[in-house]
Amino acid sequence: MQSKYLRSTIAVLAIGALAACSSIPAPTGEMAVAQSAVERASNSPQVTTHAPVEIQNARDLWSKAQRAMDDKKYADARRYAEAAEAEARVAESKAQVGENKARLQAVERGYQVTPAPVR
Repeated sequence: MQSKYLRSTIAVLAIGALAACSSIPAPTGEMAVAQSAVERASNSPQVTTHAPVEIQNARDLWSKAQRAMDDKKYADARRYAEAAEAEARVAESKAQVGENKARLQAVERGYQVTPAPVR
């Protein structure tokens, strides 16, 4: 009798575990946002100039998100997609900082005063 009860309990737990795994919805919204962010940053010449490491990290994370999505590992896909979006935003921010520094240096060069010749 205990053996029958144990088998029933194990079967119920196994079915519950499978149902829990399948209840994670596909992160289609997160995937779309991440794809847009990575594409936007990748197409920016400023990003490729000032943040090449960060944009490559974003692309790598995006690839992992796509693979996880294909494998129906939705929790992993969501995590990778969110990380790819964040890394793309970091790349854009770093590129903006680089551009601002370049502009500041140009302005500073324009304000350099040459000393008047001594008479």
